[in-house]
Amino acid sequence: MQGLETTAQRARFEARPWLGVTAAALAAASAVPSMLSHEESQLYHWLGATSEGFGATIDLGAFAGGSAARLLSGLARSGKPHHLHAYDRFTADAKARARHLSPGGVAMVEGDDILPLVKRLLQPWDGHLTLHHGDILAQRWSGAPIETLAIDAGKTPALTDHIARCFYPALVPGRSIVIHQDFLHATQPWLCAQMQSLDACFVPLAHVAKDCVVFLCTAPVTEAALAGAETERLSDTRLLSGVRAAGRLYAPLIPRPRFGAMVRCILANPGTRIAWQMRKG
Repeated sequence: MQGLETTAQRARFEARPWLGVTAAALAAASAVPSMLSHEESQLYHWLGATSEGFGATIDLGAFAGGSAARLLSGLARSGKPHHLHAYDRFTADAKARARHLSPGGVAMVEGDDILPLVKRLLQPWDGHLTLHHGDILAQRWSGAPIETLAIDAGKTPALTDHIARCFYPALVPGRSIVIHQDFLHATQPWLCAQMQSLDACFVPLAHVAKDCVVFLCTAPVTEAALAGAETERLSDTRLLSGVRAAGRLYAPLIPRPRFGAMVRCILANPGTRIAWQMRKG
């Protein structure tokens, strides 16, 4: 049965139906600043709108709520029971506020705490939203089924492993979707190293915009699978091996040069495991 579900989901995503999401449909969500591209915004809204309602929607690394708004605007159209959980520190320094909030028409706020701003921006979806404030490394999940898991928080291997341990076991094989927002970002090569190690549990469905890759969970993510996919203690040699294996595994959906950029980044930053400290090779 899962084989048939996987085939059906692949065909569904190959058609890229989210491209039909209109500006009018995105109007409410577009009032919330976001770093998502237009196509990614369409994808998030479409995933919400086509929700089956069997599980929660999780947004890891919500920043000012842009991705949450796009998921919620779609969920509101689904006609199904829904609730979104957004995780973040909800802080932004002056540089981040000037770069990502002001261009979206949001008045500059005082101080780094943007939680009150996020609450105000997401107020249209009040009652369908829980904000989890703080370090994601200190956060947990209840274990309830997850329908859609959007990840934009794997900025270190430690975070990447923690997210996998806490959230992946709650995914439903054949039905749950994982969005890796920065999957192809050269400064986060541990993401693809981890997912290729979990290839028995996930299949890629679509490469969207620049760096985003969507996956379908195809098998239960067990403790043994997670132990074999840990990235925090990978040496540069093993990380390079994982990236190269991912390049072979995900061809032709993802162009091989994207993985070559990760290889160069690892070689240019020996031992570095924090995304914002990685110089592109």
